[in-house]
Amino acid sequence: MEDQQAGETWVIVAAAGESQRMGLPDGESKQFLLLGGETILSHSVHRLLAMSCVDGIVVVLHPSHTVRFANELMLFDDAKPVLIAEGGRTRPDSVRAGLVMVPDSAAVIAVHDGARPLFSKRVFESCVTALDGADGAVPAVEVSDTLKRQGEGGAVAGTVDRAGLWAAQTPQVFRAAALRDVYARTDLNGATDDAMLLERGGYSVRLVPSTPANVKITTPQDIPLAGALLSWEVETDV
Repeated sequence: MEDQQAGETWVIVAAAGESQRMGLPDGESKQFLLLGGETILSHSVHRLLAMSCVDGIVVVLHPSHTVRFANELMLFDDAKPVLIAEGGRTRPDSVRAGLVMVPDSAAVIAVHDGARPLFSKRVFESCVTALDGADGAVPAVEVSDTLKRQGEGGAVAGTVDRAGLWAAQTPQVFRAAALRDVYARTDLNGATDDAMLLERGGYSVRLVPSTPANVKITTPQDIPLAGALLSWEVETDV
């Protein structure tokens, strides 16, 4: 297996969602809500740029938000390239749009949800290292809650065995050739993350233990939680 460090590492930041569960006015996006004085999206991008192993970023946005982020980007003080792509109708469509802009020099491509501004840098590096023995690596947390399956009318239809179950997060890290291959030939329908596409394509994906602090901001209730985590966060934990 070739050394994944032989080429560049690029990150596609998926930030083209319509934020329907946030209850925002039409045209607004959770990516631009403020967290600790900075937009959620800027937090994610700044944290990625601060990592020595990251060589460049492609941010995929809803077409109506590209100019808005370009204005934010002018305030960034970093020599690494940050490119902007217009997203598609679905998440896989948006990642594909970002993939087109990643240079051929990339040996590793990560895909990250822009709404996860508190991902662990240490876990990201562990995911890159995990590619020594796999085609993809996914940060994840072992499920600790009891899981119930909902039936008709909200009734409990059963309890799900949680043994061996993990909740997947991002950034998910892949060998560039494998990610490009599955986007070229694999059915994208119903895919909720990119690791799922590698699984469909017959590639190996490894789980990397992560932290519950890597929250995805989805509902209004997630904002104060993320703010508290941001205040509490210490460098040795990220």
